[in-house]
Amino acid sequence: MLNVLYEKFPEHVIVHGIRYKIETDFREWIRFSELVEDDSVPWQIKVELMLRWYCGNVPDDLEAAVYALGDFLAARNLYGADEIIESNKKEPVFSFSDDAGCIYSAFIDCYGIDLQRIPYMHWWKFKTLFDGLPHNTEIKQRIMYRSTDANSIKDKEERKRVKRIQKEIALKKKNRCMSDYEIGDAFA
Repeated sequence: MLNVLYEKFPEHVIVHGIRYKIETDFREWIRFSELVEDDSVPWQIKVELMLRWYCGNVPDDLEAAVYALGDFLAARNLYGADEIIESNKKEPVFSFSDDAGCIYSAFIDCYGIDLQRIPYMHWWKFKTLFDGLPHNTEIKQRIMYRSTDANSIKDKEERKRVKRIQKEIALKKKNRCMSDYEIGDAFA
């Protein structure tokens, strides 16, 4: 795992022992995640588009190249692999599209960072700051409500209130991470 207190964020991925320089700005990785989530784009076209995140040389093994980008998106070296695997099992609790305003305002309020004006921010720095947002921000409240199992709430009125909130803040489109099978199918 990378320690953000003294190690630099990577500007490359490693495929078969070789380093390949990639785009690292947070905006590009939000676009990447939206591309992955877009069910209207066929997987073979997605793969072709994903390879554009490489700066210059693209690995010959395209499947490994896409997996490496997926690992960078998930920040596997920033977070423990167990944490990422666990988070992939759950339904999505936020969307960069649906929650853009909440995320933008939280960064201004909490960090004084205007995401429109900042010329560059590494994707993993963005993820670290996003994860560190206080629980009282609107985006973290939305995440909390979306991840709550309303049916497990015993109090009838509270359950009703939580379900109403969940309905109001429900994600408009289904977000999902590409599965190993989908990546494999793209190369079949």
